[in-house]
Amino acid sequence: MITRLKSATFIGINAIPVDVEIFITTGIPGVMIVGLPDTSTKEAKDRVRAAIKNSGFDYPIKKITINLAPADIRKAGSTFDLPFAIGILISARLLKCKINLDDYIIAGELSLNGRLNKVNGVIALGILAKKLNKAIIIPDENKETAEFLGVNFKSFGTLKDVCKFISGEEGQLIQAAFKENYLPDYEYFNFYAKQMELRENKNNDYPDFLDIKGHEFAKRALEVAVSGHHNILMIGPPGSGKTMIAKSAMGILPDISLEESIETSNICSFSNKKFQEEGILISKRPFISVHHAITTAGLIGGGSANPVPGDISLAHNGVLFIDEFSELSKKTLDSLRQPMEDKAVNLSRSRFSILFPCDFMLIAAMNPCPCGYYGDENHECRCSSAEIYRFYNKLSGPILDRFDIFIEVYSVNLEKLMDNKSGESSKEIKERIERTGKFQGKRYVGTDIRFNSSLNGSCIKKYINISDSTLSFYYNICQKLNISSRAYHRTLKVARTIADIEGKDKLDEDSILEALNYRNTKFLKA
Repeated sequence: MITRLKSATFIGINAIPVDVEIFITTGIPGVMIVGLPDTSTKEAKDRVRAAIKNSGFDYPIKKITINLAPADIRKAGSTFDLPFAIGILISARLLKCKINLDDYIIAGELSLNGRLNKVNGVIALGILAKKLNKAIIIPDENKETAEFLGVNFKSFGTLKDVCKFISGEEGQLIQAAFKENYLPDYEYFNFYAKQMELRENKNNDYPDFLDIKGHEFAKRALEVAVSGHHNILMIGPPGSGKTMIAKSAMGILPDISLEESIETSNICSFSNKKFQEEGILISKRPFISVHHAITTAGLIGGGSANPVPGDISLAHNGVLFIDEFSELSKKTLDSLRQPMEDKAVNLSRSRFSILFPCDFMLIAAMNPCPCGYYGDENHECRCSSAEIYRFYNKLSGPILDRFDIFIEVYSVNLEKLMDNKSGESSKEIKERIERTGKFQGKRYVGTDIRFNSSLNGSCIKKYINISDSTLSFYYNICQKLNISSRAYHRTLKVARTIADIEGKDKLDEDSILEALNYRNTKFLKA
């Protein structure tokens, strides 16, 4: 008797359907797994044998052949433990099947005592199940994640519980496994996100805008950058506050939606890094801080057999912060060019190609020269002209072209540091940014555009909304300043964001002038 079940393996961040076929016949007792299983999948036969015996079933002393199809895709992980055990019991006629197994995708890792352990990739599994119009059978530890996905599922704590369900001993649950029009629980997610926010705010490690003395120009530039999802480069001497300003962005990022949380959590679930101390889904936008010594594979993703997402993908729907930006190797710097433009990174291997999403906002900070004090009035620069030239030569034109905003950050004098005047808090700025986001959302409804930074040439003409007189004013300034065509369009996008913050429907001269100020740096040519 051949038993067929459905399970899944993972390539990148995607779940791939796998048909599990079990055939039991007379012969030398043993288990043969075919279909490109990796070591962890091959080891499942020993876990399954112990789990079946410790769940009160007899283990068949026969020749067992397990086939994983399609055979040309490598199968990895311990998610096959549960389908292996169920298939063996049904094929050996030790378990009667009263449900249609074709309606379910089954995944779960077994302990030796028959207990079901948590598995990774449940979000990807749920996405696959919705596409195929299937339900999923998963461990109890993954139950809360599945509840957010809007997918039909059944969760169990032990192998014995799964067998009771399949044999119809809990017949009332068979009909309840499928719900019509099952949707994600938005209300529950909003409650969950607020609870997590309250918990995290007790131990937040980012500065509030209220605590940052001075730096009014830089704080305004950061607000504009976050509002329109514009990439920003800060240049200044050591100790001027660049890192502090960048980290303060964590307090003004708009709330993450359920769809964005599911998407980002799915990516992060395939990484070995831990992003949240407690919780099922990521409840706030990621802020990934990158060390300048990071490798290219660590930044954009990599791996031979099964590539994992890099930091740019882990920052999806959030912020990627690179301090000492100029210290990255030229190869690593240039590897950012295409992902920043396409909002995705494509990793090709001999057998397959993986697309990792990476729609992030980049905040970069760097010193103005190797010694760090070029252009600083309070310190003398020790670098030669040749050293400064080599320093900036690493930053290619195409990578600088990905930035919409360039600002200089200098140390605040003691008088401002001792000033007790209070400015705006991060909470107030965040509320303004969220209003700006809604303004952009209404403008771009029905399109793939989410932020002003995503506007291309044709869309700029359609959505910028600028009068002929203001456009003529801007054109004359561009001619006088010899601004390039790239800078011309990027400045318009920043100006559109500034106008949105101020609640203006049309671009005016003030918005244009402020946007031009964010490209006025003596270190880099606009």
